Amino acid sequence: MQSLVNQPKTKRGQATLDRLTNAAEQLFYKKGYHGTSINDITGLANVAPGTFYIYFEDKMSLYCYLLLQYSHRIRMHIAKEVKKSSSRKDAERAGLKAFLHFINDHKHIYNIIWESLYIDKRLFIDYYTKFAQNYMSQIEVAQANDQMKVYDPEVIAFVLMGISNFIGLNFVMFKETTDFDYVVDQVIDILDKGLFVD
Repeated sequence: MQSLVNQPKTKRGQATLDRLTNAAEQLFYKKGYHGTSINDITGLANVAPGTFYIYFEDKMSLYCYLLLQYSHRIRMHIAKEVKKSSSRKDAERAGLKAFLHFINDHKHIYNIIWESLYIDKRLFIDYYTKFAQNYMSQIEVAQANDQMKVYDPEVIAFVLMGISNFIGLNFVMFKETTDFDYVVDQVIDILDKGLFVD
């Protein structure tokens, strides 16, 4: 993240950086990456066009900075809720619920993250690969502690990430649900008891 942005040294500089990133988020969400210019961003942020280059080399640097921030913020938000859990099952429940609430409060994140697939496929791959790597280490610990069955941690990570992402799409983005307890309970019950009948 440090290499993508020239970090401000003053509160005033931080406030300017925040205005630029907030403006970029709004515009990328409404107009898309390619439909947004640096002048659009500085105009909405109410700063001079040249000010942009104090912080970022180009529009792509700003976009990548946002992706890294999203990954960090989502993981930190989930970790805060998960650390209260006494088992991996409880952690998955808390993590899914935390993810849904976070996405509900920041709906633009889906649009901006998924657009990376069309901007630069490597960004999309890196975003989810790094997320999975963090998840895999937690899964391996749970397996070592006999709290999860021993399957390939990478497969498990992407299964659980896929569930979270598409549950989020349907119940947050499509249906705009705000009470997530029922949905989370259903997901955890399926994971706990299995889906197929012998």
